[in-house]
Amino acid sequence: MANDVVLRTENLGKKFGHRWAANDINLEVRRGDVFGFLGPNGAGKSTTIRMILSLIAPSTGTVELFGHSLLKKRELALANVAGIVEKPDFYLYLSAYRNMQIAGSLTLGSKPAKKKILDELELVGLGDRAYDKVKTFSHGMKQRLGIAQALLCSPELVLLDEPTNGLDPQGMKEVRDLVRVLTRDRGITVFLSSHLLNEVEQVATRMAIINNGTMKVQGSVQELLKAQANRLSIHALPVDKAAAVIRRFLPEESIAISGEQILVTVDTARVPAIVTALAAEECEIFSVEPKHSLEDYFLTVTETN
Repeated sequence: MANDVVLRTENLGKKFGHRWAANDINLEVRRGDVFGFLGPNGAGKSTTIRMILSLIAPSTGTVELFGHSLLKKRELALANVAGIVEKPDFYLYLSAYRNMQIAGSLTLGSKPAKKKILDELELVGLGDRAYDKVKTFSHGMKQRLGIAQALLCSPELVLLDEPTNGLDPQGMKEVRDLVRVLTRDRGITVFLSSHLLNEVEQVATRMAIINNGTMKVQGSVQELLKAQANRLSIHALPVDKAAAVIRRFLPEESIAISGEQILVTVDTARVPAIVTALAAEECEIFSVEPKHSLEDYFLTVTETN
């Protein structure tokens, strides 16, 4: 439904000189989404987020937030929006609490209440470090502090630009868990840009893929991955013999060999017959695995478009 759409862009683009950093971006983010905005480094993700947050002016197209035109009603459009573009900056010699006070004063026009600051620090797992200097914080803690600052204005939509970039596995998990908390407990819609596909796959409900500044695909993560459900990886030796057996069942264009893996596109109902034939020909079968992870899908989309 239209009133469920919290962010919509139409033909959004930004040109620097003769180069389009982002071009013809059409996004639709719905209330309650964890929306994954995926693409390689340099694909145009940060440029798009900057346009959505009105940090840079678009060369073409429009942005609409909560039904309000960013161009015509900027203050109203951004009233319920917060974002972090790339890595947040802090006064390192001040405490987390004092940084929150300063950020809140700039955002809200007055110092936020002490309870509000402490509640947000507690939410992001920094409640016991509120009065420690930020220079003692790890990179992951700084990322979570940045998210806490963004929450001071009680947003309904939060845009996070590569929030797990440079984090160790534990830091990634902490940010991933925090995203789940924001949507589950606060009802906040999260727009999450990343090039780390495994991270997004674990939390996103819907996604869009951008490459070379151009949108490639958009939709439900589950539905998009279903389209790849008939792709399998068969590890059987010797490879040439196994491939010859598989060719009895499938056309050549449905088969690709990668090292010792034979990648096939096949109706799953035919798999038992193929495995039986491989065994009958005394091929050594090590594995038959589905290949419909987000990484596989991403590579398919970006390499063929």
